[in-house]
Amino acid sequence: MNYLFGFGGRINRAKMWLFILITLAWELVIGIVAMIGLDWTQRIAASSEFVKGTSHTNVGGVMSLPGPIDTPKEWATAGIIAVLVLLYVVALFAVYTKRLHDRNKSAWWLVLFLVIPWGAGLLDCVPGENILNLGEYFGPLGVGLDAARLIAGVLAIWAFIELFFFRGTHGENRYGPDPLA
Repeated sequence: MNYLFGFGGRINRAKMWLFILITLAWELVIGIVAMIGLDWTQRIAASSEFVKGTSHTNVGGVMSLPGPIDTPKEWATAGIIAVLVLLYVVALFAVYTKRLHDRNKSAWWLVLFLVIPWGAGLLDCVPGENILNLGEYFGPLGVGLDAARLIAGVLAIWAFIELFFFRGTHGENRYGPDPLA
């Protein structure tokens, strides 16, 4: 439990790679829960209509995705998925924090390695980005969005190299003993 949910101490590169496998298993569980608890046939059909632009669900001239969750089973499933995602995010921050500690860096580096790339990813969800059906903004706003995406990509690559490939601090550091000692 300390490996996934504790924020103190250090972990080595091997445990970071193990976390990738844990993440895949976690996502599989979330997918199975969603498959069992949500009516996917209706949602897939509605999503296909949305992508084709033939959706009959129209709110103020804007097409929308499938209707809201409306059965107790779907609400329970959504709750379970929300808890699983929240636990994953806590585990992600805990594992990354311990790995940063092994590199003798504080958890503040998570702002560069996780928060900024995620925030830039949210820029792709800006409402109205496709108002003119162009797919992208033009002019200064488009350049700014592209710059944010580029910076986020560079930070994500840096984080991957830093956390998954570089060896931790030799010997004890301010966060604890060497996990390989």
